[in-house]
Amino acid sequence: MQHKLLPILMCAWLGAAQAAELGEVAPHSYIGQPLAVDIELGSLTPEEVSGLQVRLADANVYRGANVTMNPALASVRLQVERRGARQVLHVSTTRAVEADYLHLFVELGVPGKQEVRLATIWLQRDPNPPAPVVVAPPVPLASAMTPAQAEQIAAQARAARAAASA
Repeated sequence: MQHKLLPILMCAWLGAAQAAELGEVAPHSYIGQPLAVDIELGSLTPEEVSGLQVRLADANVYRGANVTMNPALASVRLQVERRGARQVLHVSTTRAVEADYLHLFVELGVPGKQEVRLATIWLQRDPNPPAPVVVAPPVPLASAMTPAQAEQIAAQARAARAAASA
């Protein structure tokens, strides 16, 4: 019995070894921004090179792994791109990622053969964050001013005009 299982296990192992794998993860976005990341695809079979299908894994995969799906993944876009001799999975979202990492489970494969792979994407804080928006305090309405405040503003305006004409 043991001798019969060995060839079956070897075939299963060799088949798994030839399936697409996720390689180096290169994020191009920061915490608080929409996700933009490239993930290198490796160990592709000739069939996968010509027609690899990629999609976000089902929510049940996340539940089974006891991992919460990041809300930004609701707007995820996955696209396989050729860059020279390499195949890259470009991942982007329209929603910002408000965490320093996220787990991405993807289904890779060809018709009839799908495999789930995991990539953990680590994000940094933006080293050059945009300048904070400064909002000018509201100018009080003339009707909301006391007569003394209105006279003070009028006096400042007269002084500014006098200085400009001098």
